[in-house]
Amino acid sequence: MSTQSAPKLKKVISYRSYISLGLGIIIGVGWVVYSGTWLQDGGPLGAIIAFLLGGLCLIPVGKAYGELTSAMPVAGGELAFSFKAYGPLIAFLTGWSLALSYVTLAPFETIAIGGLFEVTFPSLKTEALYYIGDDHVALSTLIPGLGIGAYLTWLNIQGTKKSTQFQSIMISLLLACTLVFTSVAFFKGEISNLTPLFASEGNFWAVAPASIISVIVVVPWFMSGFDAIPQAAEEAGVKIQPNQLGKAIVATITGGTIFYVIIILAVSITQPWQQTAELPWATAEVFKVALGFEWAAQIVLIAALMGLISTLNGMMIAASRLLFAMGRGGLLPHWFGVIGKKHHAPKNAVLFVGLFSLVGPFIGKAALGPIVNSSSLTFTTVLFITCVGAIHLRKKAPEMERPFKTSLPTLYFGALVSLILCLLMILPQSAGQLASHEFIIIILWVLLGYFAYLWRQKSSDISVEEQENYILGKYK
Repeated sequence: MSTQSAPKLKKVISYRSYISLGLGIIIGVGWVVYSGTWLQDGGPLGAIIAFLLGGLCLIPVGKAYGELTSAMPVAGGELAFSFKAYGPLIAFLTGWSLALSYVTLAPFETIAIGGLFEVTFPSLKTEALYYIGDDHVALSTLIPGLGIGAYLTWLNIQGTKKSTQFQSIMISLLLACTLVFTSVAFFKGEISNLTPLFASEGNFWAVAPASIISVIVVVPWFMSGFDAIPQAAEEAGVKIQPNQLGKAIVATITGGTIFYVIIILAVSITQPWQQTAELPWATAEVFKVALGFEWAAQIVLIAALMGLISTLNGMMIAASRLLFAMGRGGLLPHWFGVIGKKHHAPKNAVLFVGLFSLVGPFIGKAALGPIVNSSSLTFTTVLFITCVGAIHLRKKAPEMERPFKTSLPTLYFGALVSLILCLLMILPQSAGQLASHEFIIIILWVLLGYFAYLWRQKSSDISVEEQENYILGKYK
């Protein structure tokens, strides 16, 4: 493979589409499933403060991403950042660790699509074909997940412009539905339903911190998605200025924080929040139970379905760009680095992620759950590596242009936040500590990728100079 033949992606993504890409993944469906849990753990004000503080703490991480993305707008995002800072081996480990987070979320979304379909349209529910743990697999869970997964795979192979336009449509419809049911809540709800403001009553300094902390530890998992923007940075339209990529990252974190705060407030005022917290699918059920508005509950579920679809589509975009960049840069088999001649999309990488997503509906979330939990640690580790890399490059490459340059203390704070998140999943006795088998999954994943890495290195099909050019382009 010569330098001249290095495959390039089309520059077709608009600023608005970047916002839709990140926000579509952040919103997802957690706000429907877990809103009752947030209220149980933190109370209305405790949960709201937790998301506000969590969003504020993630902004420094987002600014570190913004600085590096604007400085190196190439496919692969964190792969390129770590390559520039640390070299090919650390870059591979970073990219492959992030791949676990991205790739395993795809089948998890197709599983959730089938489950949500049954809840939204109960009359279409069919008999279980078999069980995996407590989860059933039926035609009514298989067909929606497989159908949407296959469609999004086809759509992404058709090109970036079509997949990002679809993402913008989904997030626009989701926000329109959200405006409808939250307006109902604010019009019909009562402020008195917010009391007590925290999970338990008593002295403010005794109950408030505990309520806030119990929710804030999960906020980062619901706010992930801004990191998809760097993966597709190489495809920024010609009208986009590099600093706008950094602005888009911060905007998605801000937008996601505001969205979650509005949802928590709307759910809390509709009826006494203690009753709402006990409901399954609380965000939807509260409208039916408290107000008798079946139609509002259906709008919530439809919005949630759109959130799942936008998350799956966004993950396909992000994961395929990461795998493509690794294949193009000589860190994974060359097959991943192939671009379709007709639509100029990374077709093989898209196909890999798409086929992986189609496995999900057959195995159920019980079997996939430990893998997804493991990916949380690899994701936060990559956040830490990226923030530290941004600090390191201030010394290693001070001459590098940084259109979205942030302050050095902000970078250090971002590194501290991401380190704390990692420790919460590693330290013994931590509420978020992973199980031993989840650590084993991470080790096996790293070993699998490392063998693929060694296999590619033995082929010696690109030189060191070419590899640098393929991964960093003109930003080497």
